[in-house]
Amino acid sequence: MMRLTRAAYRFQLLCQLVSPERNSSASREDTLQSFINIMEAWEVEEFFTFYQFAYDVYDKVLTNIYWDLHPDNPRFNDQGRPPTPDGAFDLDSDFSRENYLEGTTLHGLAFLHTVLFQIKDHENLVSTMQEQIQSSYIPIDGMVGMFGDTQQIIRRQDQPSERDQMEADRVPLVFVRDEIDKPPRAWTMIWDDTYSNLYGSHIPDEIRDWGYVFWDEATLERTGGFKLLRYQLGEDWRDNDPRDDFI
Repeated sequence: MMRLTRAAYRFQLLCQLVSPERNSSASREDTLQSFINIMEAWEVEEFFTFYQFAYDVYDKVLTNIYWDLHPDNPRFNDQGRPPTPDGAFDLDSDFSRENYLEGTTLHGLAFLHTVLFQIKDHENLVSTMQEQIQSSYIPIDGMVGMFGDTQQIIRRQDQPSERDQMEADRVPLVFVRDEIDKPPRAWTMIWDDTYSNLYGSHIPDEIRDWGYVFWDEATLERTGGFKLLRYQLGEDWRDNDPRDDFI
């Protein structure tokens, strides 16, 4: 529970640091990278898992209200075109949709709570989203985003760290106990009890979907989580170790 609480806190902090509405002389990309750099890789995975959960919530919502927001919907017939009618959004463009999802996700915990627990009906959902959808492009997710392969390569070239060297040296990192300042058992298992500074796109989305970094050792054992983890990693990585790409 403490790991989930920490992830939610850091998600909210992320939203405050890089919100599209925030005025700052620092680039949002640099701010996010600095935020990531203060954390261990498994802690990055914790809050990225929470971010992806929120992102997926809004992805499902936009699918649900796609036609309600479509510029061709008759509800907007009283408005001329172009431009796009007020209250309508172009969700057919993958680029625009991803930017809307990123921006809306960055509203933070309060709006996420509203969407999950306070929406009364479909029309209430539509009107609420029309008021709150915003666009943002850092980008955060995706292969070219802050958690993607490209950005991690750039970071290692421009800002090599002691953690990168620990990964290269395969410094032992053995699970000791379920404590907030220690890596979770699932993390040490997937990296064979050695150090890793990889996160994001290097970890299969399938295991992030069920929150692998939040589970304690006893629960993983009791529910068959270890078996599922090994299977999903095998399907994605085969016999490869993604850390070898950086040697």
